[in-house]
Amino acid sequence: MKLMLLSNAAWSNTGYGTQTRQIVTALKAAGHDPAVTAFYGVEGAVLNWGGIPHYPKGFHAYGSDVVSANALHHGARLVISFLDIWVVVPEMIDSRVKWAAYFPIDHDPIPPPVRDKAAQAWRRIVYSKFGAAKCDQAGLDYDYIPHCVDTETFKPIPAREARARLGWPQDAFIVGMVAANKGNPSRKNFQQQLEAFRLLHTAHPDTLMYIHCHAGTENEGVNLRELVEALGLADAVFFANSYDYYRGLPDEYLVNAYNSMDVLTNVAMGEGFGIPILESQACGTPVIVGDWTSMSELCFGGWKVNRADAYPFWTPLAAYQFVPRAEAIAEQMLAAYNGAGNFTTQKKARKGAVEYDTRTVVKDGWLPLLERYEAALVEEYGSAEFTREMVGAA
Repeated sequence: MKLMLLSNAAWSNTGYGTQTRQIVTALKAAGHDPAVTAFYGVEGAVLNWGGIPHYPKGFHAYGSDVVSANALHHGARLVISFLDIWVVVPEMIDSRVKWAAYFPIDHDPIPPPVRDKAAQAWRRIVYSKFGAAKCDQAGLDYDYIPHCVDTETFKPIPAREARARLGWPQDAFIVGMVAANKGNPSRKNFQQQLEAFRLLHTAHPDTLMYIHCHAGTENEGVNLRELVEALGLADAVFFANSYDYYRGLPDEYLVNAYNSMDVLTNVAMGEGFGIPILESQACGTPVIVGDWTSMSELCFGGWKVNRADAYPFWTPLAAYQFVPRAEAIAEQMLAAYNGAGNFTTQKKARKGAVEYDTRTVVKDGWLPLLERYEAALVEEYGSAEFTREMVGAA
C-alpha cells in the first residue's frame, strides 16, 4: 500500500528521524510503498532515499499545507503524521486522503490542544502506555505501537573497547546524558541533572559526565558551557564535538557512547517516549529516569526518581510536566555509582529493550495496523490508493 508519513527526513539524526528511518525501511522491505513529507531535512525538491521519496514541506512550518498534495502525487490515500499533533492543521488536509496521527503525550493530563487535534484525526496511534492511559481518560479510541530500537545495532560491547574507540578515560565512573538542548527552560531538565551530578562529583571525584547535545544556544537552548562553568564542573563535564554533532554522528558512535557510560540519566520534565532510554538499555547500560509520563514504563534496569520528589510545572499547553529536585536525582546517581558493573541490572536493561526490537514492533504492530487501514480505505474509496489519472484534479 502507498502511504505518506509526515515527519523528519529518514536520514536525519533527530528522534523523529531515527524512528522514521526504521519504520519506512521496514515497511518498504515488507512490500509497502512509503513516502515522507519531511518538514525537517528537505528543501526545494523531491529527493529519493533508498527508493523512498522525500517531499519538502510547503509554506506551513510543519507541512500541513502540502502533505495532502504530496500524498496524492505519490498515489497515497493515507497520511500518517508523526510529530507533535498540536502543530498539525487538520483543516488543511484534503478530504481525498485520511489522516492518522501517530503522536506523543508528554503531559499529565492530556493537554487540551493535543486532545482537540487528536479528536479530529481519522485514526489515532500512541507510542507509550502512558499515552494510551491518557487517551482512555479523554475518551479517545486509539491503537498502540511503541517506538523501536534495532537491537542488532544497539547491543552490549565491552566498555573498555568502547572507551578506547572514543578516547574516553578507562578508570572514571561516567554519567551520560543524550538529549536535545532545545528551548529554555529545558524540557530535559539539564540544570537539575547537572546540579545532581555536582553533588555526586563532590563526594566522588572519580566521576565524569558526558552530554550528547549542542552545548550552546543554537536551538534557543540553555547555555550549557556557561552553566557547567558556574557549577564548577568545567573539568568534569564534556560534550559531543560540536561540528560532528551538527553534521550528524552515526549510530556506531552512539553505540560506543552508551557502552562507555556507567549510567544514562534521563530525568526529563516529561517524555512522549524517550528513545535514548531504550537505546541505552539495548546496550546493557542502566538508566535513571523520572517516575512520570512514559519514562516509568521504559525503566527495565535502573533507578527512578519518585514523583513526590518533583514539583508540577504548568506549561503553555495547559497541563503539567514535572521538575525534580537535584538532590533526588543525585540519590539515584549515587545508587548507580555504588552498583556499578552489576551484571543483573545490565541484563535486565537489555532484556527489556529487546522486546522493543524494530522487527518485532513492525511485525506485531505496523503490518497488522496497515492491513486494517487498507481495508477501511478500500471500503470507503474503493481503493487504498489514488490513481495517476486523478492526480490532475488534486
